[in-house]
Amino acid sequence: MTLDVSKRRLTEENRALSGWTGSAWQTESTFHQLSPYIGKTKSSMAASLVAQYTKPGDVVCDPFSGCGTFVFEAWLAGRHVVANDLSPYANLLTRAKLFPYRSIDEARQDFKAMACRVRLRRTIPDLRGVPRWVSEFFHRDTLKEILTWADVLTKERRWFLLACLMGILHHQRPGFLSFPSSHTVPYLRVKRFPRSRFPKLYEYRSVVDRLEAKIERAFRRVPDLDYELTRRCFSKSAEKLVFAKQVDAIVTSPPYMRQLDYARDNRLRLWFLGCRDWRSLDTAVSPREHAFLTLMGRCFSRWRSALKRNRYCVLVMGDACSRVDRSNLPEAVTRIATEKYGFSLVSACTDQIPNERRVRRGIMGSTSETMLVLRNVGNSRGKQK
Repeated sequence: MTLDVSKRRLTEENRALSGWTGSAWQTESTFHQLSPYIGKTKSSMAASLVAQYTKPGDVVCDPFSGCGTFVFEAWLAGRHVVANDLSPYANLLTRAKLFPYRSIDEARQDFKAMACRVRLRRTIPDLRGVPRWVSEFFHRDTLKEILTWADVLTKERRWFLLACLMGILHHQRPGFLSFPSSHTVPYLRVKRFPRSRFPKLYEYRSVVDRLEAKIERAFRRVPDLDYELTRRCFSKSAEKLVFAKQVDAIVTSPPYMRQLDYARDNRLRLWFLGCRDWRSLDTAVSPREHAFLTLMGRCFSRWRSALKRNRYCVLVMGDACSRVDRSNLPEAVTRIATEKYGFSLVSACTDQIPNERRVRRGIMGSTSETMLVLRNVGNSRGKQK
């Protein structure tokens, strides 16, 4: 079977309707902006896919949830959600969005309680155990405060506050905690901002006031959310996700197979979350071609019984299957789903990834992505209600 998905381009009308065009930054919920995440799906695109392929009251699952864009938009649209991501950082952001404070007043009150616990901490962090590549981003006193806050928030399971802390961990702006560095991927910018010319950027930065300001920004645009809807969040490899009951839709964006290094590019935040070996994590969350296609086969094997008959599996993925031969990833994935696991292809629409949405490694990386819609026609659990 050959899929000429590269020629099935979205029309301008369909691009607008599907949310592929324009920026959602000024209109989306600020919960989507808790902390940067590479390869993030546009919230408007996620909302459009949820609206097209699910209905209110459905159970929507995202096995590769990343920063939780799909599941948050599904919850916002009145769906029950099941989320999963192996990365501790991705899992944190998803949990923060699915289990937020119900009001800014509740967030303020709990923040004050956590700040009190931090002040009462008698143990001072020992910086001798901090790797140099981590400590070089921060003033010593700022680093001690970050370590204390991260420890308290983790032990108290305050995922929303911890996500906000990760969101201000590094940047050159005054509202962030590090020495001058990039925002998304942690690289110091000491050549662009030398200490001799920008001494204030290397001074101590208080965590408590910056974290408080970040929380205020997070609640700038909060939609009405139905807290009676079921929300579940897991942290395991996608092919090992066990479904307690069948779901009505799977909407997800699988990793782009080494086109993006989700662990490497989040290594500083991951370190503060207790993940010390980002290289091993990258191998697991962003596998190479053979391992990725094997993973997708195992996922489809599980999804064919977990997804209700004739319901949709929607995948958004980059088009490059291999850095060597640049073969077509959606074609390979569709072949696995249709020839082995009882799915049928409904549609495959491809479009260019705008430059502002790309995180490039040199000149490599996916320049286009495909919205692949599959239908489960080979369900093995019997009749549906």
